[in-house]
Amino acid sequence: MKRFLKFLLPLLILAAGIGGYLYLKQTKPEIESVASKATLPVVAAQRIAKSAIAPGLTLFGQIEAPRNTVLTAGIAADVLAVNVLEGDIAVKDQPLVLLDQADINLDILQRQAEVVEIEAQLESDRSRFEADKEALKREKQLVALSNKAVERASTLARSSAGTEATLDDALQQVQQLLLAVTQRELAIADFESRQKLWRARLEKAKAVLARSKRDLERTAVRAPFDGRVIDVMVSPGDRAGSTTQLVRIYDDTALEIRAQVPSRYVPVLRNAIADKQSVKAVMIDNAREIPLTLVRLAASVVQGQGGVDAFFRAAPGSLPALGKTVELQLELPAIANAVALSPEALYGSNLVYRIIDGALKAQSVERLGQTLGGPNGGRMLVRGDVFDTGDLVLDSRLPQAIDGLRVTIEGEPE
Repeated sequence: MKRFLKFLLPLLILAAGIGGYLYLKQTKPEIESVASKATLPVVAAQRIAKSAIAPGLTLFGQIEAPRNTVLTAGIAADVLAVNVLEGDIAVKDQPLVLLDQADINLDILQRQAEVVEIEAQLESDRSRFEADKEALKREKQLVALSNKAVERASTLARSSAGTEATLDDALQQVQQLLLAVTQRELAIADFESRQKLWRARLEKAKAVLARSKRDLERTAVRAPFDGRVIDVMVSPGDRAGSTTQLVRIYDDTALEIRAQVPSRYVPVLRNAIADKQSVKAVMIDNAREIPLTLVRLAASVVQGQGGVDAFFRAAPGSLPALGKTVELQLELPAIANAVALSPEALYGSNLVYRIIDGALKAQSVERLGQTLGGPNGGRMLVRGDVFDTGDLVLDSRLPQAIDGLRVTIEGEPE
């Protein structure tokens, strides 16, 4: 009996242990498995909303002056005085440089004398014309008298009362008088031609005199418009030639900014200008924003450039110094049916990931630019045709982002 109990007791203990284990396993509480969820990346998402949004571009440009003039002497003369220095403000018609007038004054005296001489020649020719007409009448009368003398000499010669020599003398005198009449008639007929010639010479002389007087005006080199002096190239005592550069001046009230716009945005801007739409921009200068307006696009593309130059203007006096390089932000016309995405949502140049049933789905998009200000400032703008309103788009950076990757969305999507 004792041997039987000794054998049975371990079996009973083993059975009790197995039974207790089975009981505990069946009665333990259910614990939710989080292993699978813990391994899924937690990401942010954006809910798609379409609207008309104005894209923007960040450009870099240079301040230029369309009215930027180099003033030259125009004549050969000595520089007497320079009335401005670099950086001075000049007003229209202000004399900037004075040139010596001595040589020009002498030239004017000579040209005036030539005009007076030709006028005198013209008047003398008119007087000679009147005298020729009066002399022609008398010469014709002398021819008539000489013809009568020839007739008498011929009659006497036939009657032997005169000689042949007398008749020859009379005929010779008639021929001489006829020659004089012919020359006088030619001088009278040539009067209009001579008058035209003298008048042409007179007009030429007056033109040369006018040019000399204009050169006299050039001895005072004046500002062609209100502006600022960039450079002064001469000093008093210098000898200036007709092409010598004296002063460079620009109109500081009509400054522009030249900035290159990428080619893909040029058609939009050309259409806006053609439709008389106002295209705005802002220049950033030492934390100061200066409003700008697009006024025109360049007519040609410079070889080697990837865009077209655009010209912007601001309120007079608001732009900094000529030649400075500045940053500006251009606001393009609003595009309908567009979507603004954060930079984290864009992978590469044109790829985003939609989140469908907890898994990523790659989607190619067309970039339209980026937004500048407002609630959507700094976001990437894409065309919204490939999305439905309410779609979820991955808004986080995932190095392992691939098609089909399952993710967990953190919080509420935008």
